Amino acid sequence: MSPPKEPHYFAGEYWQIAALLLLGSLAFVHLMALPAFEDEGSQLRWVWRIIEAGEWLQPLGDGKPLEAWPLVPLVRLGFHPLTAGRALHVLAGMVGAVLIYQLAREMADRWTALMTGVLFALCPFVVYLQRLALSDIFMCVAGIWVLLSAIKFIERPDGRHAVSLATSLVLAAFCKFPVGFFFLVTMPLALLLMPSHERRELLRPPALRILLGAHAPAVLLAAAVVVAAFIRVRSGRSAGFGLQDLMGIGAGRYHDIAATLGIAPPNLALELSTQLSWPVTVIGLVGLVAGALLNDWRKRWLIIVGLLPMLSIGVLAQFWFPRYVLFTIPPLIVAAVSGWRSLSLRAGRFRLAVQLGVLAVCVGFMGRQSALIILNPLGAKWSPLDRFQYIEGGGSGYGYPEAAQFLLDATNAPVMIYSLDGHSAYQLLSYLPASWTRRVKPIFYGPDGKELRSEDARLESLLNHAPAWIIISEELLQRYLDSTFGSANIDQINLRRIAIFDKPGSRARLAIYDVTRR
Repeated sequence: MSPPKEPHYFAGEYWQIAALLLLGSLAFVHLMALPAFEDEGSQLRWVWRIIEAGEWLQPLGDGKPLEAWPLVPLVRLGFHPLTAGRALHVLAGMVGAVLIYQLAREMADRWTALMTGVLFALCPFVVYLQRLALSDIFMCVAGIWVLLSAIKFIERPDGRHAVSLATSLVLAAFCKFPVGFFFLVTMPLALLLMPSHERRELLRPPALRILLGAHAPAVLLAAAVVVAAFIRVRSGRSAGFGLQDLMGIGAGRYHDIAATLGIAPPNLALELSTQLSWPVTVIGLVGLVAGALLNDWRKRWLIIVGLLPMLSIGVLAQFWFPRYVLFTIPPLIVAAVSGWRSLSLRAGRFRLAVQLGVLAVCVGFMGRQSALIILNPLGAKWSPLDRFQYIEGGGSGYGYPEAAQFLLDATNAPVMIYSLDGHSAYQLLSYLPASWTRRVKPIFYGPDGKELRSEDARLESLLNHAPAWIIISEELLQRYLDSTFGSANIDQINLRRIAIFDKPGSRARLAIYDVTRR
């Protein structure tokens, strides 16, 4: 086991940390350039349901409590919900750049660690996901903390580092149930890969007792989730805690989504090359091979921690969203940069040229893509699935700013504007003054804030407020009318389209309909 050592970063390295924070803060520029898409609308619904109905546990159903809980006090203080949510995610990305610097610094010199932090901050996957109110950047950053805490514990297995490891494991789980529990395997993998003499030291008392204690909170939390999900299923409810999505993706239940959307299924190589570019992807692979062959067991550990979930998602699952692989990328960045450092040391007098050349290619390609994501999202490269989600599909946020302006300019806007789903109302509210909060609602909430669970109750609520307006993507109208009110009840209402708002491409258009009693 290597001798214990104190942290050797921060002291005299403040400029590196400041540079990474400044680079990460560029993601604040044009923060609202990409309009609020449907998942952000759904998560804003959780925030408002906590404020209006005290439904604090609802975000746990999808396994993303941190998407709502931290926002509630900010919204109550008057902050714009979507802006506050995205700002928190940018801050998380900035913290991630500092944490990955520390992780790399545990294994390499300052220059290598700085380049690792720079490449993380410039990585287009990081940039676009930290600018959206999604749980993935939270789990990504929490995962870096887990890896850093694990390395520190291995170097010095004491109570302080055990507390850090335990806290990071629990935080990673809360960022995104149940996927966050993946990080429980990081220490067992490290024990498997490390030299036998280091492993023996960690498996002897009191280090073993402290190690088990560090994992106990997250293990108990996982057990509690399993028990709670089992009880929910036995009582006829959904499992909750994000288990539906895990089963849908892992068990192949979502395999037909791509065909339904009319796009090609996701492809790991395509997703990586679209955001990173082919040159950077190839450079990364070379760095990983070098890191595995030329460096110590810690680099091989990072490679396995990153590749194991990435390949499981990208190769085994039939349908998945590109954002799912974000948490797998940081350990691979550290390992790839370390691998290229080892290669450059073997280049003799060309060492600096190799380092600067590889860095220039990566910064050039990734920096350009990240700059486009920030300044001109429509001009950036997107995979077919991401372009559908964020730009062209029915759930994209395009059209909602124009719809909001239409409402503000209308002289005959009714008292209520409804959405037939759980997100459109909140996407629209992102561009309306706070005074509209009680006028724009999903149809399945009644005037008293209680959920309307039956088709007849939702129809009665709509008719009681008629004339009203409905906002929805044009191509989804009939499907949602049938699922919301029942096909037998549709003949009780008249619909008249009064406005339409184009989205980029030709896949979908947002529309507003006037609803009256027939």
